[in-house]
Formats: sequence, C-alpha cells, structure tokens
Amino acid sequence: MDLVNLLFNHPAIDSFEYPWAFIGLLVVPFGLISLVMLTRLWVRRIALPDAGAPVTGHRWHMLHPEWRVLVRSVSFWALCISAILLTLCFVFLTIALARPYGGATQETRTEGIEIYFVVDMSASMKAYDYSVSEMQRRQIMNEYTPNRYNVARNTILGFVRSRADRCSRDSDMVSRCDRIGVAMFGQYAFIDIPMTTDYELIDRHLRKRRINDIDATQSAIGDGIMSAVASLRHSHAKSKNIILVSDGDQKGGRVSVSQAVDAAQMYDVKIFPVVIGASDKAVLAEVNAAGGYSYFEAEFPVNEKLLADIARQTGGISYRVSRDEEFMGKMTTILEKLEPQVSVENRRNNQLDLSLHYAALGFLFALMAAGIYVTAVRHYP
Repeated sequence: MDLVNLLFNHPAIDSFEYPWAFIGLLVVPFGLISLVMLTRLWVRRIALPDAGAPVTGHRWHMLHPEWRVLVRSVSFWALCISAILLTLCFVFLTIALARPYGGATQETRTEGIEIYFVVDMSASMKAYDYSVSEMQRRQIMNEYTPNRYNVARNTILGFVRSRADRCSRDSDMVSRCDRIGVAMFGQYAFIDIPMTTDYELIDRHLRKRRINDIDATQSAIGDGIMSAVASLRHSHAKSKNIILVSDGDQKGGRVSVSQAVDAAQMYDVKIFPVVIGASDKAVLAEVNAAGGYSYFEAEFPVNEKLLADIARQTGGISYRVSRDEEFMGKMTTILEKLEPQVSVENRRNNQLDLSLHYAALGFLFALMAAGIYVTAVRHYP
C-alpha cells in the first residue's frame, strides 16, 4: 500500500533543486529518430513472398506494400510500445535527477504578525565589525567570524527557528504563527521568499543565499522597501511590518526612499530599520599574494538620520546592532510592539523530496518496456 501511495498519491511539484538536469531531455528527439531508422531497417529485412504481386487498397499501401504486413505485426507494435515506455522512463529519471520538492496543499488558520525582512546585499555588507588585529587573531585561531551579512542572515534564521518552535499545529485551535517574507536588494531589489508560514522552506532557501548572488555595487534601499510594500499591499492584516536591515545609505535604484515611504504610509506598513555595524568604520578582507587574507579598515558612512526618518514616518523604530545576539534582542523588542492577526493561508505543508517517487516510476516503466520487448518482439531474419 505504501508503494501505491508513493507512485500515485504524490504531492504536486513546487520547485526543483537542480533544474539544469532537464538538459538531458534534449536526447529524447534523437531517440525517436533512432526508432524510426530502426523501423525502416526492420522493414527491409522482412521477407515478403508476394512483394511483386499486384497490390490493391489504399494508395499508401500500394506505394509501400511492406508496411501493410508490418502494421499487422504484433512484434512491431510491441517494439513501439517498448520505445514509448523507455522514453517515459528517461523523462521520469530526468525529473528525479532535477530533485523535485513538493507538498500537499492545505488551508491553515494562523494567528500572528506579518513581517517582511528587507535585507541589504550591497558590497559593504561584506565588512567585519572587528579591529584589524582582532581579525588577524581570529584567522590564526581559525575562529568563525561573521561579516555584516552573516550577522543579518544568522539572526533571521534564528528568528525563523523560534517562530517554528512557537507555531503549534493543533487542529482544535488556531495556530499561532507569524507569516514571514524576505526581500533582497543590491543594485536592484527582488522578492526572495513571498509571505509564508512554511519555516522549513525559508530556512532551506536562506541557507543557500550568498551575498554575491546579485550585483552588490549599489544599495537601492528604496527599491527594497517598495518591493516588500507591493507584496503587502493586498494583505488584510492589522499589522503589516517591514524590518529593513542595512548598513548604509541609499545608492542608486529606480525608486527613491521618499517614494517608498509614501507607499508604505498609503498601505499602513510600519518599517523598523536595523542598522548593522558598530560604527562608520569596519574591516574588509582581500586575498593576498600568498593566498591568504589581508585586512584593512575602511569608512562606511551610515545615514542614520535617513533610517530614523523612515521609522518615524511609518510608525516604526530605528535600531543599531553589530552582533547576532544584539539583533535578536531588538527583534524581541519589535515583536512586543506588534499586534497579531488571525489569517487564512493556503500553503504546501511538509515539503518533501519527490525524487524517489519519480525514480520509482522511471524504473517501473523500464521494467515494463523490458518485459514487453523480451516476450513480444521477434527479430526477423
């Protein structure tokens, strides 16, 4: 029964971990062409005693009398069915290699707050809030040293884990869960994770995100805020909130900060800017000639007035942190100021690795093809 459920009652696919694997499907047309060539070769090998006799019937049969015999052959159709099953086998094995993930869609009622993390991924987020001597000591001692982006991401991951622990799944009561979304910005902004309570998905996705994934030459704060506001504008929650995580000033972008703040005010979105960095100075690392790292101090001016104005105009509060534990403490403070809201969400629960399902289907089709070929296909002399 478990095998039947695995094969036929599988959840829909939501995403693929290795989508490049579908390049292998380009082989399918060549396989079909090879089947046609094999069939033509097979036709030539069939002995037809009446090939020279007059042929009546359809004009196509008159031009190709040998096909009239072939299409009546059980072996011919068995070969065609085997080829189709082998093609399906290859397609399903390719899907399995692409590592599909999915989950069953369920309607869930949750009580919580809605939070969008808008995270700066500009080059300055690579900086370390330590002295040069401390960085050298940590390098010698091989100690893990998080840069500003790591501080932000680690704190968000810790917050997601705390929400997952708090979010109960009791069918007799409304689950207390916070809906979380993530937007990123550098030279441009994008929604990385839409608003959801699927904490496992958020955790898995954020762990893969690296600061060099987008162009980090600029810091488009306005674009980042606007992308989150655009995602929140249809929400009916009482409390719609953005936690803006940045270490600098607006640089580049198509949307100004004032335009983004006006949009946030229009849709009653509160913004809580969190400045990452102990001061306007930080340490950067560069690869030296020996293959190691050299450290130097650089200036990273922070426009705290701009961030404070964003908070004041939208009803939020601005904070400044430099360590994971400081950030988490400020997160707790922010949560205490937000009002929970009961909401209904259709989401896919329990994201599963579906590669085994499609691999099993592929091998099933391969066995069927092999069985038909061995038992029904005959080779003509």
